[in-house]
Amino acid sequence: MHFFKNLKRFGAAAVVAAAAAAPAWAAYPDKPVRIIVGFAPGGANDIIARLIAKELTTAWGQSVLVENKPGANGAIAFEQVAKSPADGYTLVLGTAGPTTMNQALQKLPFDVLKDFTPIINLVDAPHALAVNAKLPVNNLQDFIKLAKNARPPLTYSSPGIGNSGHYAMEMLKQQAGVDITHVAYKGAAPALNDLIGGHVQAYFTSAAALLAHVNTGTIKVLAVTGNARLPQLPDVPTMAQAGFPHFEFPVYGGLLGPAGMPADVVQKINADANKALKSPAFLEALKQNALVPVGGTPQQFSQFLATDLQRWTKVVKAGNIRPE
Repeated sequence: MHFFKNLKRFGAAAVVAAAAAAPAWAAYPDKPVRIIVGFAPGGANDIIARLIAKELTTAWGQSVLVENKPGANGAIAFEQVAKSPADGYTLVLGTAGPTTMNQALQKLPFDVLKDFTPIINLVDAPHALAVNAKLPVNNLQDFIKLAKNARPPLTYSSPGIGNSGHYAMEMLKQQAGVDITHVAYKGAAPALNDLIGGHVQAYFTSAAALLAHVNTGTIKVLAVTGNARLPQLPDVPTMAQAGFPHFEFPVYGGLLGPAGMPADVVQKINADANKALKSPAFLEALKQNALVPVGGTPQQFSQFLATDLQRWTKVVKAGNIRPE
């Protein structure tokens, strides 16, 4: 009798000990998870968030909801998440513009390296250099030669100071030793429209934004960022192939949470997101939107962010770029 009583006590104690030792992610998530996006629905950031939310919803059996909180180039969403509980139920879709690029330019109400927990770098969003179709160039080297001799200088558009396209062209200017005048617009649509209309000669933007115009005869795409040519633009060389092997321009889209998240919750999200990046449906959706899967560990994403901030701090300083 005493043996069975002791066995029951031992069993109960074992259950308590096992529960205490069980990792937090064993029960995570047990309620809906939110991914905050700092931009309006329909853009690349929103697309990335909804694609991964769909995959994680299936994997977890819990709703993963996307909430759009546009404003201040994404800073409003980041500030909200930085102040949220670090329990893994409020995440942010992090992209280069509102984080490393913006922080290199000006003081923000948060520090991307201190106030967030990097979870996974999901995708790279390759950019492309486009010129007006009537510009007498057919490749990047021709464009650089024309820019060096142009009087007055050639002009390029961007959706605003500190935008990824602005930084891309400033990096090209610095590496090529050319002067091209920046014309900042209040949004991507007018920046692209004035390229098509010939009011500016060049525009560096996400490749996805240019695909619909490639076959219209209104623009020419000279080069793309990234390590490989895009399937949608097989005849367009990479920046390295076009003569700029040191043009490193990763534009990431990843998941971050508030600082101090439990390590096992971070690992859970990371592992399941990495699995999603191998899903054929997910990969096809990325391809359709000219996005390239990345993946990797939280530590790799953390190091990437630190390196990225250093990269854009140098570009801002060298280009004497000032906030609006």
